[in-house]
Amino acid sequence: MTVETRQSSEKNEYLLGYASTQQQRDQRESMLPVDPTRYAQPYAIVLVDASADASSSMQASPRLRLLPLAVRWPGRTMVEKGTSSRLRRLSRERLRGAVVAAPEVDSLEYRLYPPLAINADYLIHLGTRREFVDMAPPLQQLLARHADDIRELRRQRGLDDQLPLQLVDTGTLLAGTALHARMLLRMLEAGIAPAEAARRAQALRDTTRTWLVPQHPGDTLLSLRQLQQPALQPWEQACSSPLGQLWRRHPVLEADASGLSCRHRLKTWRAAVGHVFAQACELMRAQSGPGAWLQISLDGGLRDMQAWPEFEALRAQALATRTSLHLTHMSPAGRIWASAGSLSMALYQPPGS
Repeated sequence: MTVETRQSSEKNEYLLGYASTQQQRDQRESMLPVDPTRYAQPYAIVLVDASADASSSMQASPRLRLLPLAVRWPGRTMVEKGTSSRLRRLSRERLRGAVVAAPEVDSLEYRLYPPLAINADYLIHLGTRREFVDMAPPLQQLLARHADDIRELRRQRGLDDQLPLQLVDTGTLLAGTALHARMLLRMLEAGIAPAEAARRAQALRDTTRTWLVPQHPGDTLLSLRQLQQPALQPWEQACSSPLGQLWRRHPVLEADASGLSCRHRLKTWRAAVGHVFAQACELMRAQSGPGAWLQISLDGGLRDMQAWPEFEALRAQALATRTSLHLTHMSPAGRIWASAGSLSMALYQPPGS
């Protein structure tokens, strides 16, 4: 099991623990020396937006880039890069009015161009579920705007003048997007060719399940409605708390290859999280074998969660079935969709396992 956080004994343990997992990077891409072997072995870089629950070790990978998001309130816009805790310090009430969206092309250009055009030979964009945010259009616009310059820059350095962009629709979000990125990075580090790695990454969505357990379903409902996406209606209905379900006010939101759903509601948030852990245990028992991956992302204290009996049972089952288990904090942008204090979990099981 990988727990990508450090604990602190200070009073504000959670904020300090979260900040310790975030790599402090310059906002702008830096130009790297050109490796002459790259012509024979193209160097791929993975792009994910800042809502992905990427851990500090993932962010430190030279193959990963977090794309900024625009967080908007009436009269104000914040650029969220996924590496600051400004959003995490905001109160629940302040988060309720925020809208997460793709940034302007100029924002991407400032951070990525032109160094990324030299540093990479192949770009793979792992997209969050499009109903939440679609980063593909600004990325494509950025590359199209500078297509001629990119070709010339690459020729001058003895590189192939083409810079392919492969768009991969993960069909998931938060922990799920980060899990796919983690697996894709492992493929590239193992020497799998970028085009083949992208093809395999596209197939991950077919056997990946994602759960979201909102701490405050009413806040989640407000965020979902602001997106104005009909495909999100199953989750909107689940968070609306009809009068007959007030005693079971905590929905378990699910997403898989068939779409979005909510099959279970529990009385308390802790009970809902325990139900999700039990579901994952059952799935691991039914499809045991190597090659499975599980990521849990929490907007809260990971150390406290690890002491829960429900988590101990989950960890034991992951160990028994040789499932790779990873824990990290929820992204600051992701907590706007999920609501403060929520949990996201994603489980990938290889076909036929």
